[in-house]
Amino acid sequence: MKENITDKKWFLYVLVVIAATMWGMSYFGTKVALESLEPMQILTLRWTISTAVFFLLAVLKIIKVNFKGKPIKILLIVGAIQPCLYSVFETMGINFTTTSESSIFIATIPIFVLILGSIIFKVRPTKRTVLAVVMAFIGVATCIVFAPGFSVGGKGLGYIMLIGAVLSGAVYSHVSNRAAKNFNTIELTFGIATMGGIFFNIINFSMGYGFSTYTACIGDMKLTVAILFLGICCSAICYIVYNFALAKLPAAIATNIMANLNTVVGVLSGILFAGDDFGWYIIIGLALTLCGIGITTLEGNKA
Repeated sequence: MKENITDKKWFLYVLVVIAATMWGMSYFGTKVALESLEPMQILTLRWTISTAVFFLLAVLKIIKVNFKGKPIKILLIVGAIQPCLYSVFETMGINFTTTSESSIFIATIPIFVLILGSIIFKVRPTKRTVLAVVMAFIGVATCIVFAPGFSVGGKGLGYIMLIGAVLSGAVYSHVSNRAAKNFNTIELTFGIATMGGIFFNIINFSMGYGFSTYTACIGDMKLTVAILFLGICCSAICYIVYNFALAKLPAAIATNIMANLNTVVGVLSGILFAGDDFGWYIIIGLALTLCGIGITTLEGNKA
């Protein structure tokens, strides 16, 4: 039987690299959007656009979804964890701490995927997977801690929120991996996008932003492009690829590749386009991170 291209590991890794690149560039889109909108307004537009894209594709029959007879409960759990809980925890955490602190916390998600997998889900990682995750995290931490702008002075509430984001991201990796046994990638992403759109619209109107969130884009092409990039590329395409990777690879391996490659792209894009500092710590940090991702990739080929 001929193997489909979607079953080939090299094709999966190409998709992951593309998605991680878009997620790494999302910081630029968010930065542009923050010049005109509040964080919750950005999340509202981002997930509303993603939801609209999926519904349009379904109506045009470009994609097919079938939820009949499937365990909707686990889909609701996945969507509640991410984007709903995770996005709120992450946004609030970043708001109450420094960028350096937030980056370090988020970079620990692959480690917590391993811990939760071993304790709760009884998934035993290989020694090479553990080495890869730890090595990649040390690389990320090196880039951040030795940077001239690094500081530790966030508020306690911010740390609590970031811990919530890390735990949400780790749990999502495992729950999504299990949901993939009943839902295909499109159905899973369609479900979480719809939940995100509903959830953040409720928050948007409850916070009093109302329809001003939507009218803010009128006549502002720069903001419109940024929001479309975040909604279509980062909240639709990237999550399709991420959920696809979680369905095809062990959760710890998929999360390690995506999370740390995303960080590498973010660091490089900051240096190339935003004038961020560059030094020995960047070279060593990225080398360690890439080595960790490389080991993870080799381990994934055996999965």
